[in-house]
Amino acid sequence: IGPWTDAYNLTRPHAGIAGLTPWARVNNLLGNDT
Repeated sequence: IGPWTDAYNLTRPHAGIAGLTPWARVNNLLGNDT
């Protein structure tokens, strides 16, 4: 499940968060990297 989880969280864009990956969204959670 490791490779699938990595692909899902690190590389796959998600429509619910404006096409970002979950990792990119969490990385900018506080809005400091805008």
